[in-house]
Amino acid sequence: MQKIPIDRAMPGMKLAKPVANDRGIVLCGQGAELTEEIIERLSGMGVKRITVEGHPIDTGEPEKSLSQHIDELHARFRKVEGDPLMKRIKDIFLERLKETADE
Repeated sequence: MQKIPIDRAMPGMKLAKPVANDRGIVLCGQGAELTEEIIERLSGMGVKRITVEGHPIDTGEPEKSLSQHIDELHARFRKVEGDPLMKRIKDIFLERLKETADE
């Protein structure tokens, strides 16, 4: 999956995650196939970025490897290493990273 600016979206792309507004109301559901009309509506509602399936566009930024994501996760939780709750949260994120790498 890839997060892209709404102005780079094209008809035929599929949403990998639902699009919600600032209040959490879902504007377009996961799996929806984008049309020109949907893209215009989302843009008109102030949506700036969407997450689509695959990696359909070159953003000019290299994709991070799983090991890079894991290193960043460890760095972010370094200050709270002794906290058991924060360790559990970190473990959940680590598990999810590994799951998404397998998709």
